[in-house]
Amino acid sequence: MWKVLGKEAVPVTVGYVWKERLEELSKRRKNSPRFRKLLEQADLRYYHDAIRDIHTFVLKFDPSTDMDELEFLKDYILKLHDLSDDPVVTFKDEPQRYTVIFTAEEEEDHYAMRRAQREEK
Repeated sequence: MWKVLGKEAVPVTVGYVWKERLEELSKRRKNSPRFRKLLEQADLRYYHDAIRDIHTFVLKFDPSTDMDELEFLKDYILKLHDLSDDPVVTFKDEPQRYTVIFTAEEEEDHYAMRRAQREEK
């Protein structure tokens, strides 16, 4: 059985459960409202790379998000992971490898750019 920060989950809900557990762990902690506000602004995606066997949590933010806010969120999540008695992700009670990615970069549509360049010629 899969577990995320001690809570059982099925693979399709791992990202949702991770976010939910972070919110639970942040209750009654200093700067919790700031953390929750930033977490709500993020577009959370979860991926499991079965070849490398690594769980990836991707938090995508608006490009206007301040770098200080992203640093705060990173530090807060690390602190919450440390506060938890359970590993971030486990399978059959075996800790799994994971990573958390923060990004605020705008996606570029290379196809549209090349098409526009061809049309200009």
